[in-house]
Amino acid sequence: MLNLNDPKYLFVGNGKVSRHFQYYFTLLKIPFLVWTRNSTESFESLSQVTEKILVLIKDDEIENFILSKRNESINNKIYIHFSGSLTTPVAESVHPLMTFGNELYAPDDYSQITFITEKGRAKFSELFPELSNQSFEIEPEQKPIYHAFCVMSGNFTTILWQSFFSYLDSLNIPHKVSYLYCQKIFENLIRSDDPLSGPFKRKDQQTINKNLKALEGHPMENIYKSFIEYYYKNKEIKS
Repeated sequence: MLNLNDPKYLFVGNGKVSRHFQYYFTLLKIPFLVWTRNSTESFESLSQVTEKILVLIKDDEIENFILSKRNESINNKIYIHFSGSLTTPVAESVHPLMTFGNELYAPDDYSQITFITEKGRAKFSELFPELSNQSFEIEPEQKPIYHAFCVMSGNFTTILWQSFFSYLDSLNIPHKVSYLYCQKIFENLIRSDDPLSGPFKRKDQQTINKNLKALEGHPMENIYKSFIEYYYKNKEIKS
């Protein structure tokens, strides 16, 4: 295992993100090794035969892991993390602007992933010269709010759709009948500069009031109100 065509990269962790990028590297025939807590090889032995260590574990464990593993024999290694919110002097930062599910993606999807790095640190092309992906730099202090928007746009919409699916199921309506609705919403979002429809767009206050009345006492009531407040306040600022 230690002599896999002189691997440059060592993956730490075997979660979703790690598995997706192991697959991407495999597609491109980029040699790599993988270390997890269950590995038979030690981290030290694997890290000594690689140049760059991709620490793909929980955000709150990244710094402690690196600090606990660095020593004189492997202190010259380049550590890289994929966290969208973490900024640390002990590792380079490369955040893939993508969501990763349990299933691997089509090969062409991986080359289209955009990466976000930190200004003043190593460039993406320096860290991954084998990859053709585009990248953009942001100021390190912008990362927390950048990642907050990533979480809201990805996770919050997922929670909303899962809630909708569950509600349809409770009505004995198979939620798969709404997939086309879901698909067209996102297609319009991507293709149109003006994708919004419904009572918000029409300024149909009567319908909005009916929605709020129906949601009284429901966990989604405050979410609906928050979106009303955000949408109209943001609209005023832009105008």
